[in-house]
Amino acid sequence: MRIGIVCHPSVGGSGLVATELAHGLAKQGHEVHVISSEPPFKLSRQLAGIQFHLVEAIHYPLFQDPLYTFALTAKIVEVVEQFRLEVMHAHYSIPHSLCAYLASQITERPFPVVTTIHGTDVTVVGQDRPLYPLNRFSILNSTVVTTVSAFQRQHIQRHFQVTKAIEVIHNFIDLSVFHPQGADPGLRASLAAPEEKVVMHVSNFRPVKNTDTVLQSFALACAQVPAKLVLLGDGPDLEACQARCHQLGIADRVRFVGKVQQVERYLPAADCLLQPSYRESFCMVLLEAMACAVPTVSSNVDGIPEVVADGETGFTAAPDDVEALAAHLMRLLGDDALARRMGQAGRRRAASCFAAEEKVEQYLACYRRAIGQLAPDQGEV
Repeated sequence: MRIGIVCHPSVGGSGLVATELAHGLAKQGHEVHVISSEPPFKLSRQLAGIQFHLVEAIHYPLFQDPLYTFALTAKIVEVVEQFRLEVMHAHYSIPHSLCAYLASQITERPFPVVTTIHGTDVTVVGQDRPLYPLNRFSILNSTVVTTVSAFQRQHIQRHFQVTKAIEVIHNFIDLSVFHPQGADPGLRASLAAPEEKVVMHVSNFRPVKNTDTVLQSFALACAQVPAKLVLLGDGPDLEACQARCHQLGIADRVRFVGKVQQVERYLPAADCLLQPSYRESFCMVLLEAMACAVPTVSSNVDGIPEVVADGETGFTAAPDDVEALAAHLMRLLGDDALARRMGQAGRRRAASCFAAEEKVEQYLACYRRAIGQLAPDQGEV
């Protein structure tokens, strides 16, 4: 099959899932064309069957901003016609799905559009009033729509008044990349002393990630258990987070690592992952920790209960319940046997429910269904 994939190149979950899907499809022998403003950070350019197509910004003195939407639409038309693509898979509704639909109306080679809604494209961007009708239009005019959790499907149907069928395909993990044996003793030693536990948090340092609760919960826990808090990522609230550490008296117990592209190197060094987010359509980092056999403490909101098994692979609580989150932390950090048992259960759950091979097959079924929905007179051109 000749497949186009449009995605963001950033470290976020949608770009990561799109990239791993491209890899999985190529390994099965499909021809995959990835279209983005720059190469996605984990895209393998050496894997046979994958081609990357750069969307170059259009600049005209008449316009103050680059015409990215037009440039993306034009690039989709170009790639579809040059490589005779059979289907276009848009990850993220705005602008990718909308541009794919527009390209399908322009090209002389009709193709179906499969749209995957990842989360913030409808919970944040999609709720912006000027963009709301565009977002709804792109969803309604996609040939097939998928999303990453049952929670997210309900949210779309409720907030966008959509009765269109939406298939849930959970995110997935490459178990050969994320695994417990990836632990680097040298890296672990650089993060904490041997007698200290490592609590890890991965964040874009925006309000939705609830980093203040991370700090408060850790402050309570580390008063009882020797531990270090390791924060991965970067974002607008980083400086405020650093100042808050001093206010709580834990500055000497917190390590700010900054942005990392290979989180799989760090997660196996953790004794626990702490993610009390306010909103998560799925929460990819929880799955990554589970695959590394790391128990988790997280909030219990949105799509998170579809990822973690509370009391089995980790513990959950309300996102602002600092005391409960801290109690869960202390329980895991103080009981090595419990932490090991939950970590192993997480690894098993990642393998049984979120393996890449099964999800790739589900997406392939979507592509075939979408191609089959083309009108009889819109076949091969």
